[in-house]
Amino acid sequence: MANAKRFISLGLAGSIVCSLLAACSDGNGGGDGKAAPGPAPNAPKKDVTLNFWTISLSPNFDDYINGRIKKYQDEHPGIKVKWTDLPYGSMENKLLTSIAGGNSPDVVNLNTGMALTLAAKNALVDLNKEATEEQRSIYFPDLYNSTKLGNSAYAFPWYFGLSVFMYNKKIYEQAGLDPNQPPKTLDELKQQAIQIKAKTGKYGFAFVSNPPADLYFAGVPIISEDKKKIIVNTPEALEWAKWNKALYDEGIIPKDSVGADANYATDKYQAGQIATLTTGANFLNRVKQNAKDVYDNTLVAKMPAKKENGNYQASLMNVVVPMLSKNHREAIDFANYMTNDESQLAFANCQHPAVYEESRSRPVLYAERRRSGVEGENYRGLDGRPGKDFTLGIKDEGKVLDPLWKGWTKMMLGQQSPEDMLKQAEQDMQKQLDAVNAEN
Repeated sequence: MANAKRFISLGLAGSIVCSLLAACSDGNGGGDGKAAPGPAPNAPKKDVTLNFWTISLSPNFDDYINGRIKKYQDEHPGIKVKWTDLPYGSMENKLLTSIAGGNSPDVVNLNTGMALTLAAKNALVDLNKEATEEQRSIYFPDLYNSTKLGNSAYAFPWYFGLSVFMYNKKIYEQAGLDPNQPPKTLDELKQQAIQIKAKTGKYGFAFVSNPPADLYFAGVPIISEDKKKIIVNTPEALEWAKWNKALYDEGIIPKDSVGADANYATDKYQAGQIATLTTGANFLNRVKQNAKDVYDNTLVAKMPAKKENGNYQASLMNVVVPMLSKNHREAIDFANYMTNDESQLAFANCQHPAVYEESRSRPVLYAERRRSGVEGENYRGLDGRPGKDFTLGIKDEGKVLDPLWKGWTKMMLGQQSPEDMLKQAEQDMQKQLDAVNAEN
């Protein structure tokens, strides 16, 4: 359940930016960037069909994607692009099946975890070897290196999945809280939840955690720089584990939320049973369609962090080229085109008016950062605070992280103390890491 929940969470986060943007009627977009040229000196093939797979972009982005494809085809006579959009839950299995059957797509949209999993199986093209320096140079190094293993890198970064903090004004008022003072930190959120429960009988929130990412953003290294040592049993990790355990023990969160799937919190919020929700901005539209009364009382604010102005998880979506593609050169060129300045600016210009009005913000994508001079390691998300994509940057990352996920659930349910959980998780994760490194 923990692993399934983790992958579902990544998939939902991967579609969050889609919710911040709407389909553009003008697929040609704006900006003056041009598609990076393919590797010289070989001439491109003629009469090539590229199969392009994405995750959860249709129908919201039909006009945008089809517009970019048409423009690319117009600029590259003889090349056709066939676009297929898949739900997150279907992508991994369909891709693995297609690769096993020798009928691989040419360009695929994957999150970082999926990309690293396939890279570990030698299923993706090493872009450090096959892409040109000009193609690689348009990305920020920290983003491009999210899928780096050793000296190889396997994906072009595309967009971040960002969340927003929503809260029910009516419930806040019933609890005697000021709706104009949403929580800035998780401790403030916890205190407000205590008051909400006491005054209304409802829960303030249903905490859906991502233990590895949460610990990382709490200041826990998780893995050493040389990728040889697991580091999770630290004072910072213990403090965060105890904070989470108290939510359960003190009845601040619903007990049945532990181990629940990713839809649990959204369903509860839509039903008016919890006061706040951190999720993708597209959920505003779902609330409007399914629970108009809740929507009319929904406000949007900056996401509470572990500490004020702290970092938070923002899952990165990428574009990769499978090794079994018969058209590496053309596939790399198209993947680079879909993630270049012009395409990114057009993507950013596809704003969803309702979401923009509610969030009163605008996502800053790679091209906009370069043009505006915004620099630094972190992507600045919806509320101006740094968002980063968490990854260990190793093969078989899921196997290494699995003991922490399982241990965390056992801790929350009272089957293991926070101290014992961290100690055991570190030992078991180290065994998994040693086995992974021994295979290299």
